[in-house]
Amino acid sequence: MASKLGAPVTLFHALDIEQLDIEPAEQDVIRARFLEKLQHFPTPGLEVPSARRDLVQGPAAACIVDRAAMMEAPLIMLPTRGHTRYRQLLLGSVTAAVLHDTASPVWTEAHIEDKPVPTGVAHSIVCAIDMGSGTSGVLQAASEFSKHFGASLHVVHSVSGIDPRFPSGAADRAHAFLIDQAREDYPAHCRKSGVNLPLEIVEEVGLVNGIVGAIAKHDADLLIIGRGVIQGPLGRLRTNAHELIRRSPCAVLSF
Repeated sequence: MASKLGAPVTLFHALDIEQLDIEPAEQDVIRARFLEKLQHFPTPGLEVPSARRDLVQGPAAACIVDRAAMMEAPLIMLPTRGHTRYRQLLLGSVTAAVLHDTASPVWTEAHIEDKPVPTGVAHSIVCAIDMGSGTSGVLQAASEFSKHFGASLHVVHSVSGIDPRFPSGAADRAHAFLIDQAREDYPAHCRKSGVNLPLEIVEEVGLVNGIVGAIAKHDADLLIIGRGVIQGPLGRLRTNAHELIRRSPCAVLSF
């Protein structure tokens, strides 16, 4: 990723030992042990010999967010720790907190149990948009990434399909209105972002189901989404964004 983007790499580890009931001298020993481990952390097959390696002390999520805020155009890359069926229901607490609090783009690995082996190169990208105020920025970022990787880019908007178990004339009209509204709004986002790609509208029972289906259809190895900028308890991580990151069969880059 760093090679493709021409960006320096920082291998960053936050060590939160202040809450432990141990003497300062013991804290120093632990800190030195982890610093030594980080300095010699293996990166087999990765050309990052000059990567900066930083160890800080404090709560992990807060330290990651603070460090990113001090960097120019940072990209945070995180695991999600979805290694069992139970864990797939939740993101790792640190990852969830970083996604919630940071204003930086965040790359998270696939959160599924049988995840694909990462190659570091994207060949097919799905950009899922919600037609909100941040859509143009997400489109522009997706276009730039696809050009860097030489990847195909598929712009997808998910509209909840009508559950055949509950037919309703009102639901049919509302469904048709949402589709027409998306088609009407999309050209303005294209003009603002400089993107000229067709819009693919997917219809499944559940917004996330439609996007996950589009990922499978296009054999995508990267999903690009917006996390939103809602203030208050929800922070920047909207409900659908959280579920997409949790259920996506490929890596997710969220803005």
